[in-house]
Amino acid sequence: MNIQRRAILGGLSALAALPLTSGLALASNDPITLIVPYSAGSGIDGISRVLADGLSKELGRSFLVDNKPGANGIIGAQYVAGTRQPNNTLFVGGTGPLSLNVMMRKSVPFKLEDFKSVSYISNGPLAVTVPTASGLNTFEEFVARAKSSDKPLRFGTFGPGSLSQVFGAILQQEFGFKLTEVSYKATSEEVRDILGGQVDFTVSSPLGVLGQIQAGTMKMLALARDERMERLSEVPTFKELGYPQITTSFWTGIFAPKGMDDALVTQINAALDKVLQQPSTLEFLDKIGQFKVGGAPSVMDDQLAADKEQFGAVIEARGLKLD
Repeated sequence: MNIQRRAILGGLSALAALPLTSGLALASNDPITLIVPYSAGSGIDGISRVLADGLSKELGRSFLVDNKPGANGIIGAQYVAGTRQPNNTLFVGGTGPLSLNVMMRKSVPFKLEDFKSVSYISNGPLAVTVPTASGLNTFEEFVARAKSSDKPLRFGTFGPGSLSQVFGAILQQEFGFKLTEVSYKATSEEVRDILGGQVDFTVSSPLGVLGQIQAGTMKMLALARDERMERLSEVPTFKELGYPQITTSFWTGIFAPKGMDDALVTQINAALDKVLQQPSTLEFLDKIGQFKVGGAPSVMDDQLAADKEQFGAVIEARGLKLD
């Protein structure tokens, strides 16, 4: 009897010593908050709300969105990296807020190891677009003009640390011409100056200049994607033009703090894959010029590794360091 009683008590003591995070994380009804490092009303904010709504329905648990914009995504990323509620917090990361910040900034209040990938949501390409008034009809003509110009061509970016800045550096390195950056806060301002002749070309998202393409005031010369876009079927890809290495994209992924329980990460990943298959989600992604990816967390890890390989060399070579 005493032996049995000691065995039971010993078993209870062993259970008490086990970590409780797995069971509590999966059983908890507390809301999980998606931290979005962009302002409300942006495309990434919009898809975050679509995903939060879908996750709430799939898992029967509230998923909320909290916008923490600023400092090229650093504010939001720092908040998630340092959270004391790792099982109740997610980060809607992107090329700039994670990959480029870590590679380009000398001091940043977080590192990639502070996060674990949950799901690769989507990506979208950049494109080289010129004003129709330039008379350029092909990317080859664009390169020839850039090389023969006695002064650098001017192109629009979203400022230091942005993917558009790095993409411009990639073009300079690949084709050997000189460029001058002009920073903008909004695509509309950039388009105004391109049409006005103050800027020579843009490397923005195709969707940002789609209206001008359709109106015939701008012409897209090349798309940094493996396949053509259905809405811009006449625009060749860099791969078709003989430059398969230029497949630069801005991506969106869901990340968890490193302390989130692995079982919870797996559960959320599976639910996100279902949400990404829903017609309403696909429709919204198409609206903002993004293409669904999904898959296991390792797919997102692979993209982070590809970013380091593709962008790391050009960042070092061109001295694109901040701070």
